[in-house]
Amino acid sequence: MITKTLWVRDEYLQEILTGRKDIEVRVGYSNIVRLQVGDVLRLNDRYPYVITRIGQYGSHEALLEHEEPQRIAPSLSHEELLTALRDIYPPEKEALGIMALEISPDK
Repeated sequence: MITKTLWVRDEYLQEILTGRKDIEVRVGYSNIVRLQVGDVLRLNDRYPYVITRIGQYGSHEALLEHEEPQRIAPSLSHEELLTALRDIYPPEKEALGIMALEISPDK
């Protein structure tokens, strides 16, 4: 088990902290691909959350076919979320693979 600091944009962090968001999406950078269920994420180097499930997908579309969009970004529609994902992770990043990290507060 490892502990990794993960930086989350403030608007998404607030949704995690209030319990509205429990899936964090990242691309398959080597440090993300190494994560495993049970590892602890220190969100913004302050809030410990444990990874309870990891989904791996080949594209943003595949992610949204298998994951509930409201668990990723509760305030966005399906299309708004797809646009946001494409803005954050353009095609060259998407090509690394998409990781859905299901998280819960570490007790």
